[in-house]
Amino acid sequence: MRSAKTFSILMGMITWWIFFYGFELISADPDIQFFFLSLEYLVIPWIPGFLFCFSLEFGGYEKYCTRESHLIIFIIPAIIFISFFTNNIFHLYYESFTYVEIQNLTIPAFIPGIMYRVLNISIIVSQIFCFLILFKIFLTSPRIFKPQMAIIVICMVLGILSFVFFFLILKPLPNFDPQPIFLAIINLLVLIAIFRLQFFDLIHIPYHSIFENLEEGIIVLDAHNRIIQINKRASILLEIEPDTVKGDDINSISSFLTSCHDKLTGNSYTNIRMENGIKNDEISLLIDMYPVFDSSSRLQSRMIILRDITEITRTSQALSKAGEKLNLLNSITRHDILNQVAIISGYGDLMTDCIKDDTICHGQLNHITDASDSVKKLIQFTAEYQDLGISKPVWLHIPDVVEKAWNTLHPPDSVSLQINTDLIVFADMLLEKVFFNLMDNSLRHGTSVTRIMISSYQVENGYVLIYEDNGGGVEPENKERIFSRGFGKNTGYGLFLVKEILSITSITIHETGVYGSGVRFEMMIPPHGVNIAGEPIPHP
Repeated sequence: MRSAKTFSILMGMITWWIFFYGFELISADPDIQFFFLSLEYLVIPWIPGFLFCFSLEFGGYEKYCTRESHLIIFIIPAIIFISFFTNNIFHLYYESFTYVEIQNLTIPAFIPGIMYRVLNISIIVSQIFCFLILFKIFLTSPRIFKPQMAIIVICMVLGILSFVFFFLILKPLPNFDPQPIFLAIINLLVLIAIFRLQFFDLIHIPYHSIFENLEEGIIVLDAHNRIIQINKRASILLEIEPDTVKGDDINSISSFLTSCHDKLTGNSYTNIRMENGIKNDEISLLIDMYPVFDSSSRLQSRMIILRDITEITRTSQALSKAGEKLNLLNSITRHDILNQVAIISGYGDLMTDCIKDDTICHGQLNHITDASDSVKKLIQFTAEYQDLGISKPVWLHIPDVVEKAWNTLHPPDSVSLQINTDLIVFADMLLEKVFFNLMDNSLRHGTSVTRIMISSYQVENGYVLIYEDNGGGVEPENKERIFSRGFGKNTGYGLFLVKEILSITSITIHETGVYGSGVRFEMMIPPHGVNIAGEPIPHP
């Protein structure tokens, strides 16, 4: 957990100090007291440094916990440590040292040197710094984190008070240091926070820590398009220093965003895909701009999110090239198969002419000819659907798609088409084949079909697009089977592929008509995949 290691070291050092300070107090021999005091000073100089590090890590400022900052933080503790153990030579920690006996207690009495004062200054500064960080976290923490943060803040207040009382206000005994006693109380409170309130198990993660470490680049603009926040990932993508651009108008920054400044500074959601002009065309980005409004619908800020989709783009391009090669191979193979099927059919016809009198052989040759014709139809069918799912789905206007399929079919004049919808649907490019197949089935298998109708209506979870005719309809036991592969009188793949084409964009299809009154296919379109003509096209 964040800062747990540093906190454990800090608590270990404080426990070490308290433990040997207790032995120092109960010892009557000055030499033994000084021995225990020396053991205490193995850790005392380092405590302020680790308190600084804990504050930075726990507060979410890990970016400042670098090797250079650690060197700066611990250089003073190192000097204090050396000055204490070399005091007999340089006399920097204390100028003179002796022991006095007060109320049956043997207490060290000394004249402090400059490094002793530096130690006290570093202790109080580190405590105040840690208190400010923790108090800020306490104020911004959700309610569930308040109790544990309150105890930790109280611990810091006790630490500061113990220092202030000893050096500025109260001295119960001359040169008697009550700080270890206060630290013992603080340790007890910390144990309560850890074991009763899940300190370090249930921990609040500061917003700015999340903001800085997101994989997406984020730029926050105020209502006047000035940059007020920019995270590390965004600064890397834009190749700028974040601290130098805060407060600047985004239009004044030269970057790949220059070409789309107008869209990024508008008052409505914008989505832009950029695959060129970024670091020598090596990076592809998806850029979203979200305007943020207050309760009075006034623009407060704009949030720009930069998503690196380079790997997705490369994978898509690789799959597209692989699909093109497979389609080429399919075309060549299909052409060769059709040539062989034509040879089989040709020789079958010649043999049929040669053996007109042999009815048995004639019938068997007819089976061969029929089988070759079926193979030919299946191969031709695969040519029509080899691009299924290869192209990216697009927004398609249903009336235009239906009209195109209708004109391709060349229906008889006795059948009319009525289109009572103006939907725009997010679907595969083969959506035209869906309506072509449905219409072809109506004309082939419908009983005296004279009218085909396309309509739609809205439901709670999207839109229903309806195809229906006034033919014979589908038997109840076949309503689900008609979408199975191989079911039907022609190739058996028509409605199966209708269902597959629609499912690419999560559209489902069911037959709900009444047998004897005509077919009724209901296509359920999810809310994100439909729009009304004349309205802005949403981002799918």
